[in-house]
Amino acid sequence: MVTTTSALALIVGTLAVFAGVGIWSSRGRVDSTESLITARDSTNEHRLTATLVASVMGVWILLSAPEAGAVFGIAAAIGYAVGEALPMLAFSKVGPRVRAVMPEGHSLTEYTHARYGGAMYAYVLCVSALYMLIFLSAELTGIALAFSFIADVPQWQTATLVGGAVLGYAGYGGLRASIVTDTIQAAFVLPLLVAVGVATVVVLGGPVAVYTGVVKTSPSLLDPTAADGLAFGIALSLAIFGAEMVNQTWWQRIYAGADDETVERSFRNATLLNGAVVFFAALLGVAAAGTTAVETPAVAVFALVSTSFPTPAVVGVGLLALLLVASSADSLCTALSSLVTVDAHP
Repeated sequence: MVTTTSALALIVGTLAVFAGVGIWSSRGRVDSTESLITARDSTNEHRLTATLVASVMGVWILLSAPEAGAVFGIAAAIGYAVGEALPMLAFSKVGPRVRAVMPEGHSLTEYTHARYGGAMYAYVLCVSALYMLIFLSAELTGIALAFSFIADVPQWQTATLVGGAVLGYAGYGGLRASIVTDTIQAAFVLPLLVAVGVATVVVLGGPVAVYTGVVKTSPSLLDPTAADGLAFGIALSLAIFGAEMVNQTWWQRIYAGADDETVERSFRNATLLNGAVVFFAALLGVAAAGTTAVETPAVAVFALVSTSFPTPAVVGVGLLALLLVASSADSLCTALSSLVTVDAHP
């Protein structure tokens, strides 16, 4: 069992490392509002792909995606994956075009003001800001719930520590700090997520045992044409697509890419990676649904981990959750700062 003290030490230590990296990487390089929110033409394909993947992979992929899989099955997993992949595919085409028509721009809201006028600008600004605030709140709530579940950490303590640290280095270093930390976080998150998936299958007795458990418990979860799952998956994919198209996180990164080709290739890479990651995470929920350890689908993965994994593995999952929330929360903070400092005053 992970103690509250050791969990808090993990939270503080991890956040301190990334706050230090974010501040160090941007020290002396942020000398204007422009450099704080844009990092224009500064990011190569590797880093841009990494930040596009890391920014979308919040702690929700260990909560919402597995919950969808545990409740609605394979169809929901496919819908979630498609929903996260489609915006990246769209930006691979829209991004270079927007850079061409507004080479000194910053965001969707700026483009909306220039193209459609003040009324539409105000509408898009409000929708974009509201969506990102809800996203950020959900991330902090999610990580607080996760550590409360696995180590009985008071939720306000987790939310305060994570929110304060991320806001600190994102506020100091802006988009440059976010991209640097995202690159490192992505390098850890992807292997850790795969390790969690493999370990889950192992502790459940192997692929055959997982399949048998799901068939015995909820065979409809394995049917990609199940009516409820199919309807949920389609609705989810459309909702995610619409929401992500007004997410300033991606519009900032359109301008951060070194050139048009870098932007197009990076978003195409993210199309494949984001879809695969979300599908994989949702499948963890399907696997967990075949066990008796899961009573609440919203915490399916953490319920399985806390009851079936040894303490070091639980710590590893906690670290994964921290990296996930930091990688998305710092991106949301820099995106919101863009709306406040520039886009709210066209």
